[in-house]
Amino acid sequence: MNWKNFTLSFTGFLLCLFFIFYYSFFKEEYYIDGDEIKNVCDAWRVFVVDDIRDVTAPLTLAMIAPFIVMSVRKKSRSRFLWLMTMVLLLSWWWRFFGRLWFCL
Repeated sequence: MNWKNFTLSFTGFLLCLFFIFYYSFFKEEYYIDGDEIKNVCDAWRVFVVDDIRDVTAPLTLAMIAPFIVMSVRKKSRSRFLWLMTMVLLLSWWWRFFGRLWFCL
């Protein structure tokens, strides 16, 4: 992987991470104080009325799709690209589904 591909991939990686964290954030997470609202499960259960993750999760997954395609293609496969794709997929799963999985 030459420096141009590395720079382009790393910039896209950071952009995807930014959008994953931005679109999966509940504004009600500001109310977590440790006294009454102890964690994200309490904030989600008490405050969240309008959950937009059904729109933003597929949107951010579509942003990750080029990384998935490039990781699978034999011509452009590299360990660095595969590692970035795994980090993106795991952070996408955790931010949209994993951290609220145990709340139910």
